[in-house]
Amino acid sequence: MNNLLKDLISKKDQRDFKELTVFFANQPSLQVWLRNPIIQMFREFCDHCEKPDAFRDKSSVFDFIKKCQELFPINEHLAVMHRHAITRFRFYLIHKDGEYIEEIDLPHYLTLKDNYMAVHNQDGGGLKLDFLPFYDFSPSIRDTRTIGNGIRYLNRYMCSNIFSKPDEWNAKLFEFVKLHHYQEKQLLVNGTIINDLETFLAEAEKMVAWLRTQKAEKPFKAVESRMKKAGFEVGWGNTAGRIVETMQMLIDLVAEPTDHLLEEFISRVPMPLISRIAIISPHGWFGQTNALGKPDTGGQVIYILDQVRALEKYLDNAIRLTGLEVEPKIIVLTRLIPEAGDTSCNQRLEKVFHSRNGWILRVPFRDEDYNVHKHWVSRFKIWPYLGTFAEDSAKELLSEFQGKPDLIIGNYSDGNLVASLLSDKFDVIQCTIAHALEKTKYAFSDLNWKENDPEYNFSIQFTADMFAMNKSDFIITSTTQEIIGTEDTMGQYESYQFFTLPGLYQVISGINLFAPKFNVIPPGVDEELYFPYFLKERRVEQKRLEWETQLFSEKSEDIFGQLDKPDKMPLFTMARFDKIKNITGLIEAFGLSEKLQQHTNLIFAAGTIHIEKSSDVEERNEITKAYDLINQYNLHGKVRWLPSINKLDTGEVYRIIAEHGGVFVQPALFEAFGLTIIEAMASGLPTFAPKFGGPLEIIEYGVSGFLLNTSKPELIAQSLEKFVDTCADNPEYWKKISTNGITRVEQHFNWRSYSRRLVNLAKLYGFWRYAVSGKGMEELDRYCDLIYHFLINQRAQQMR
Repeated sequence: MNNLLKDLISKKDQRDFKELTVFFANQPSLQVWLRNPIIQMFREFCDHCEKPDAFRDKSSVFDFIKKCQELFPINEHLAVMHRHAITRFRFYLIHKDGEYIEEIDLPHYLTLKDNYMAVHNQDGGGLKLDFLPFYDFSPSIRDTRTIGNGIRYLNRYMCSNIFSKPDEWNAKLFEFVKLHHYQEKQLLVNGTIINDLETFLAEAEKMVAWLRTQKAEKPFKAVESRMKKAGFEVGWGNTAGRIVETMQMLIDLVAEPTDHLLEEFISRVPMPLISRIAIISPHGWFGQTNALGKPDTGGQVIYILDQVRALEKYLDNAIRLTGLEVEPKIIVLTRLIPEAGDTSCNQRLEKVFHSRNGWILRVPFRDEDYNVHKHWVSRFKIWPYLGTFAEDSAKELLSEFQGKPDLIIGNYSDGNLVASLLSDKFDVIQCTIAHALEKTKYAFSDLNWKENDPEYNFSIQFTADMFAMNKSDFIITSTTQEIIGTEDTMGQYESYQFFTLPGLYQVISGINLFAPKFNVIPPGVDEELYFPYFLKERRVEQKRLEWETQLFSEKSEDIFGQLDKPDKMPLFTMARFDKIKNITGLIEAFGLSEKLQQHTNLIFAAGTIHIEKSSDVEERNEITKAYDLINQYNLHGKVRWLPSINKLDTGEVYRIIAEHGGVFVQPALFEAFGLTIIEAMASGLPTFAPKFGGPLEIIEYGVSGFLLNTSKPELIAQSLEKFVDTCADNPEYWKKISTNGITRVEQHFNWRSYSRRLVNLAKLYGFWRYAVSGKGMEELDRYCDLIYHFLINQRAQQMR
């Protein structure tokens, strides 16, 4: 028995640990096991050996086992990935008799996985990717609790440098103030009159003193001439009072820097002026009518359209406060689909509803002969088109903006790849938003990449994810767990720290979670569309009546099922029809529960009821499965299936379900965030959502909603049955959860805060890029470029 075993397992538990190791090693089906199956096998061992409860839940063996994220047999050992703390891992080899434990390093562990897969018909070996050495230019976060607050850490770092190296950093800050202009118009400071920091401070103090003698509300135009003579240009504020506040902030920042003051100053001035934003989202059917619910088309479209309207509203006000008269313009760049059916996806340019200057710009995909591809392409198969798409899109954006954008925001793997290519071309700030990283959604998608690639092309997608993550100036997530997970589960980004695609490459460090580029900014709800059901004065009666009929009684060739008892509590859901969204899991849960069938109806809106109208393999499989389950459990008269609902109608649909005392169920196997969750809550619907992913940070369990274990239909049914029983015993319970859900969304999820923080991040990371990153970021960029050309693009072209 070695010392490491003694350190990990208490003396009284060591015999049991040996028995457990033998138990694991003797499993006939032992492959690579993840955390849940490992714990399940531990429970089976306890049952088999009749271990006491204290051993099951409180022993040193259980403390060790519950932190094991992976386990697999190799030669005479069990190899273990042990996540002893969030983002922190150790790797062990345990002899199959439990007598010996050896700690190994990461490369050794990955090689063992490769060797294990080589035995199982995969090739071992391959390239090693390591991004970490290229982050020596960046400060590193030490406390995992700070991850997700990257800009706060970065501001403190920069202010510390301003304080410790005042001459160097104040010079950088002044030069940064000087360099900004808009369409040949100089902003803030005229460098020919004020050419150094000392002159600036002297003139600024004189200007502040004079402006204080003027009325605070005096407009900029009335003081512009005096300011210009002193060397100050437009951008400090729209009134004398605001100009004084902004100039005084910079004077104070030079004298006594604080992170709050730095953020406040840069957020107030146009450095740079953010007025032209390109939002990139190539895949799916990006349209505003008849598009939602089609393959690859769901929450991301809703998120972006809401984002456009919110950013436009914020920018319009923020720019006005600087004294500039500039109308912001936001363009959503997506793919043009010539054969677009009843959608608008074949229109080159489409105005975003309820915006003044928000647009959807569509650029076609082209094949190797530069011919336009006319049909929809799955998000998993678009990689060969993206290089040419990015080149063509650059020209289109320059034309539409009459210049280059000020900020580029990527969405999902494909959009982030294109955003990185465009950001390089234009040399502008890039923001990455993943929405959902597929790597954690599909078990063993890395180890089984060769098997998966014909359908999913994960080898390209995972590489593209790392490329964009490392290229990006900053990354936005909706929740902290999206980055670093929880005590029990790995985060989506955390899973990219290291992994292997056997035979292709090993990732020693795929993303530096401790670089201060991650920022948690949850999205909000469109308050014009999603408001509580009881605000009847805001509702349109004609629309309410139309949807009341469609949801509960209308007969249509596009609606399946008539409800025998439409007055029962409705269980409602809507989503894309794919495996991850798990609508068929909810149908099966309903079918398994006599209680739910007796007291509720199941109403869902997803895709189409006509399988022949679907061109997506996964959606067709789910449609077939839905029909099979309805027949298997004889759910006729209790289930109603509607086609996907237009975004502009979903708020009223939620409110009607709420009026009927219903609930919203999001049964996804995993949900990165879940816009439908906060939309339903804002409308007053008690909401059930998966405990796997972002909903953990949205819902306070039992207070503002409920978290489901969606891994098995019977577990979904149990949670819903409990709610139905509680409502029967306590008529006020439904209203309590409804009210708390509304309050939760109002206080924590709004687009006003989101827009302000995103724009401020773009400005602050712009200063960081200018002042610090320099050569270090260039070296990281070059490494990324090699990966793009020799891994991503090369493999993508082989798909043609």
